[in-house]
Amino acid sequence: MEQKNYTIALLIDADNVSYKYMNALYKELIALGKITYKRMYGDFTQPTARGWRQIVNDYAITPVQQFTYTTGKNATDFRIIIDAMDILYTKNVDAFCIMSSDSDYTGIAKRLKESNIFIIGAGEKKTPVSFVNACDRFFQLDKLAGYAKDKEEPVKPARKPAVKGVKQETPLEIEKIEPEKVEAEREESVEDTTKKIHKENIEELSIKILENTDGKPYPLSMLVSKIYQAYPQFNFKDFGVKKAQDFFSKDVFVITTGKTTEKYISLK
Repeated sequence: MEQKNYTIALLIDADNVSYKYMNALYKELIALGKITYKRMYGDFTQPTARGWRQIVNDYAITPVQQFTYTTGKNATDFRIIIDAMDILYTKNVDAFCIMSSDSDYTGIAKRLKESNIFIIGAGEKKTPVSFVNACDRFFQLDKLAGYAKDKEEPVKPARKPAVKGVKQETPLEIEKIEPEKVEAEREESVEDTTKKIHKENIEELSIKILENTDGKPYPLSMLVSKIYQAYPQFNFKDFGVKKAQDFFSKDVFVITTGKTTEKYISLK
């Protein structure tokens, strides 16, 4: 388990990510610490923002209306980056969570990390790996929603009656030509990198760490933190376990409990 005492600023790009993931993400953040800043940014006059408007009071989120002043420029991104720097200089938080699937936040994530801030990313499977790797932890929202069993099924648009000789344009075909999705496809996504993580990768890293402890039991929480440093997108739940201690092979590792409830791990 990780240290769970962060003071977190949650910044949401409501133009980029769906409100339906909020419940699952909120539970993960509460487990990591206390959320002090809760802001969502976007143009809430648009019909697509209806879901966010509906839940703003459920989580006591402060909406920040951001009109699009120039075509082709994302004013929301700029405002989030500016506010992140303002919050950083207040020195009231030691962690940021940026809820977005946009690689434009890679730069601000790196900058905050340079100030010794713990960076949490939260985006869908299309999130480019550049943003994922700039974070200390990354939550893949579509997976979180599945774990929490509160995933909402999107309403499927009714298909128009087929006209003989005319090719029907399906929702999937329309989605493929959206510029932001085309851009995401050019870069490896978090889904791609997650598939490359095997249990052997995690155990090999753990063995290397434990080999430098002179045979002494090592705090499991510290080992988990180092695993997340190497693999920000890693999640134990992907391997069918609820607790980190259940992940490690009993043929290689030994899990013990200290004088308190602290768990320790060592090599056999």
